[in-house]
Amino acid sequence: MPLRMLLLCLAAALASGPAVAAGPGEGSVEEPRPGSTVLGDGLIVPGQRVGPARLSMTVEQIIAAVGTRPKRDEFPADGIVLYEWRGEGLWVSQTLASKAIRVISVFGTSDKYKTDKSVSLIHPRSKMEAAYGKGYNEYSYPEDRITLVRYHDLGLQFGIIHQPSNPTIHNRIFQIGVFVPGDLPPLHKTSR
Repeated sequence: MPLRMLLLCLAAALASGPAVAAGPGEGSVEEPRPGSTVLGDGLIVPGQRVGPARLSMTVEQIIAAVGTRPKRDEFPADGIVLYEWRGEGLWVSQTLASKAIRVISVFGTSDKYKTDKSVSLIHPRSKMEAAYGKGYNEYSYPEDRITLVRYHDLGLQFGIIHQPSNPTIHNRIFQIGVFVPGDLPPLHKTSR
């Protein structure tokens, strides 16, 4: 997923209040905070699934399992299609060429999703390391304030906020994803 998209979603997830979208005289209609609705059991199983969304499924099967239509964005330069269910805090990244599911992940500030070792969104990085160890690959994007940690052998990744100037969120997990175990290429910088 392009870094720009991660940053936009992170900013929305960490905003202090809910988004309001209404026309004149309509009152306020609040948009759900990311992850406010948990899918299925909310369990994140490395290399397999997030709730009912499984890596072995097609996008159509995931849409049927989630029950609502996602927002869809195509990124031809990166070769991916990104599906987003904001209220559920769910992203599905699909390769454009093969239509294979690349990554299924959750994002936001809700602790409703948990890994098989009870690591949740917004937990500190230290909890991830205590649960899964330090046998990971780390990809830093300091200008975007993101560190991506991938456990390639497990098929598990964590997006971690890198913002030392804000100790409240620095080194906190804002994204947890699963992918087929193996060498998944890291995100690269996209043009701004």
